Amino acid sequence: MTSPTTARILAGMLAGRGVRHAFGMPGGVTLPLLEAFGKEGIDFVLVRDEASAGFMADATWQLTGAPGVCVATLGPGATNLVSGVAGCLMDRANVVAITGQIDVGRAGIYTHQTLDQMRLFEPVTKHAVTLTREAAGREIALALRHLDEGRPGPILLNIPGDVAQARQDIVLPDRFQPSLSFPGDLDIEQACTQLSEAFRPVIVAGLSDLGEDTAKALNELATALRAPVMTTYKAKGLVDERGPWSAGAMGLSPRVDEVQQQLIAGSDVLLAVGLDPVELRPNWLPGWPAELPVITVDPVPPVDLVHPVEAMLTGDVPGILHALAAGVSPARSRWTQRELAVHRMRWDRLLDDDDRGPATALKAVQDALPEDAIVTLDVGAHRIAASHVWRCAAPNRLLQSNGFSSMGYGLPAAIAARLARPSSPVCCVTGDMGLWMTLGELGVVQDRMLDLVVVYLADESLSLIELKQERMGLRERGVRFRNPHVEALGVAFGGRGVRARGYEAVRAAVTAGLDRGGLTLIEAQVEPASYREQM
Repeated sequence: MTSPTTARILAGMLAGRGVRHAFGMPGGVTLPLLEAFGKEGIDFVLVRDEASAGFMADATWQLTGAPGVCVATLGPGATNLVSGVAGCLMDRANVVAITGQIDVGRAGIYTHQTLDQMRLFEPVTKHAVTLTREAAGREIALALRHLDEGRPGPILLNIPGDVAQARQDIVLPDRFQPSLSFPGDLDIEQACTQLSEAFRPVIVAGLSDLGEDTAKALNELATALRAPVMTTYKAKGLVDERGPWSAGAMGLSPRVDEVQQQLIAGSDVLLAVGLDPVELRPNWLPGWPAELPVITVDPVPPVDLVHPVEAMLTGDVPGILHALAAGVSPARSRWTQRELAVHRMRWDRLLDDDDRGPATALKAVQDALPEDAIVTLDVGAHRIAASHVWRCAAPNRLLQSNGFSSMGYGLPAAIAARLARPSSPVCCVTGDMGLWMTLGELGVVQDRMLDLVVVYLADESLSLIELKQERMGLRERGVRFRNPHVEALGVAFGGRGVRARGYEAVRAAVTAGLDRGGLTLIEAQVEPASYREQM
């Protein structure tokens, strides 16, 4: 029997991990890999820019639990891919990035499109390797094992063209089933005692474990402890935001954070569940009193948490939360649901605006969508408002880049969500400039005849940057632009373009887009003045 090629081994291992899509732009050196993908049942999705491939891989991992895969050729393909892979690192996504490289036999004597891709990617990956002709079967397996240890993040496989087609005689297992650790009974008992004796316990949840089991256990614990829960932006939905124990989101809007920090300042113990400081801004250094006792629950030790930690429970997060819920007593908790309702109203009031305001447009979008819809957000002033206006009942319903906070994330993530969850309605909510940065990806929607509603809040400005200029006492420069005609744009990509202003018009446009199917591009015209109150 003929030994498999490097490309076929890699494709087979990825398929074995549940990979069904790979995203990228091919080049001559990556063509053997595309062929191998096809033979292993992996659908290669042709993107319009390699950075988008990284964002699509990120969203795929969030929604499926299988590694996201992004592919670029050597040179400019690799440099374009860096932003997407850096986003996967800082947004904690298990992604396999694959770059083509010059044939080994030409290295050092042929310089066209050739640069040191390893040095380029090493700072933005948790592991990077250039595969060799002699040992690629082992190197692939060893690289993929890094997906199973420690904090999630991307790995890089840099594959010379001749190595991709080389036959491999030795292939190692690419994964070991990691055993979940669990704190000792005494650690759990002590944490339960401390939480039960607190008058004002507060829970803060972050992105380290966004699984449904964690969400169920966290809701159970909040109810048992009678404690408010606030989440970072990516962790929205870990606790049902329509429920009585949700305190809302935190981490970007200074105005909202002032309210949230007052809640924490009044606490006598803080339980940090999967909290990763990569999501927090400088006003959270520190975000609570240094003397406040902190207990952490995390899959891995929270090495980036700069605050003093009194007790650290590491390992199986849902199991730890279930154990805490079973062991705590709410007898001393003085929180009331009425008190938390008043707290939510304090920051929610900041999001009130008139019929032309961005928060009103965002509420109209959510009111038009079914509860099981998946929504992706781009980066900008609209995202900060949306992350407070939107009410999530479950995790991974509102996808966004928060650790890296890269513009251009929203549309690629929506395309990936549509492919990963074909039975779920998907809506992309973006700013106008965020859409223009990745407009070409609408070609993917057209090619694959996807049903997708894209709503862009149009104010023809980089509103968040313009607001910063204003507060610094600077003149407005370099932040204004003009938008193209949405009607013509929708038709150009095989869909429909609609202009809407105000709650009723935006809601009706979204509803019609869902009913119609195909691509619907909605320009929701907004007045950005209320951002001053929200941020």
